[in-house]
Amino acid sequence: MTTTPELSREQRDAAMVERYADGETLDAIGQSFGITRERVRQIIAKVGGTNAEESRKKRAADREAAVQDSHSAFLSSYEGLARQMARRGCTRVDAINRLEALHPGIDRELAEDALKSSDIVFDYSQTDDIFSKETVAAGIWYLLGSDLGLSPDREWAAVYLELSLMTELRDALEAAEVTPDDVATILGVIGAAQKHVEQNPSTSITAQRYHRLRGELIPALGLVSRKGSNAWPPTGQTLMKRFGSWNNALEALGIGTTKQGRPKGLLKFTREDYDNAVRDYCASARAANTKATNAGYDVWARAERANGRGRPSIASVRGIYGSWSDAVRSVQE
Repeated sequence: MTTTPELSREQRDAAMVERYADGETLDAIGQSFGITRERVRQIIAKVGGTNAEESRKKRAADREAAVQDSHSAFLSSYEGLARQMARRGCTRVDAINRLEALHPGIDRELAEDALKSSDIVFDYSQTDDIFSKETVAAGIWYLLGSDLGLSPDREWAAVYLELSLMTELRDALEAAEVTPDDVATILGVIGAAQKHVEQNPSTSITAQRYHRLRGELIPALGLVSRKGSNAWPPTGQTLMKRFGSWNNALEALGIGTTKQGRPKGLLKFTREDYDNAVRDYCASARAANTKATNAGYDVWARAERANGRGRPSIASVRGIYGSWSDAVRSVQE
């Protein structure tokens, strides 16, 4: 119990009011003076001191200031390292694990909160690294076959699909509780799509159509919000990240490339223009004390173009980098 020096009644009452105004609780004040919290409340009310709501706000403000101070202290020590790891594609958890391995005294909860509060953009998942490139690409075959309405060709799949692909895909889907019959159907549709493209080499599918079909089929397969599962088919962004662009992915599989839009690499802007646009927007967001989001970039780029400064669209940015997060990571210092 905290003790206090001998005070006159007026001095004691004034001290109670002052301590309560500073955010100290009635219980803590009462213990130091050897009286109940209710008696402290009565004295403060009689003297005309701070009310309970004001005191709660003061305590909350003090706690928030303490949190901000702890975040600032952590980031002053580790922000540079965290940014470097983020640029290499680390998730926030991976970054914390790396820091903890080399600095065992790190408070993991503090590290998590501090990095969340920063503007560092970490990778959100490692799905594209969990699946092999062949299994990632198999998503295109499956959704292409679904788009064409092809019936499963299990005989063709049994003869021509790589056993490693069949095994990896079966394990991944069954781990996500897709039934064996559904897995067999998926493999059959992949086989049917490959057979169809052999006979019809101009067959193709756009990234937009892939995205739409994936949005319809993922829930049907029961892969949404299933803890611990990695959604397959992968996102279009994952495919572009692995292959460099959508058309690169189609070419690698021998599928006809799509004609929509200008080919990557023959765009109005250079890669330096893209980097500068994303970097300038991020600086603008930091100056405004806001998060750098794709929606925010879209508004900013439109305003820039309206003022005569050419800036690539958000769709073009995602096409170049694979995703908005990858774009921000690529320009992080």
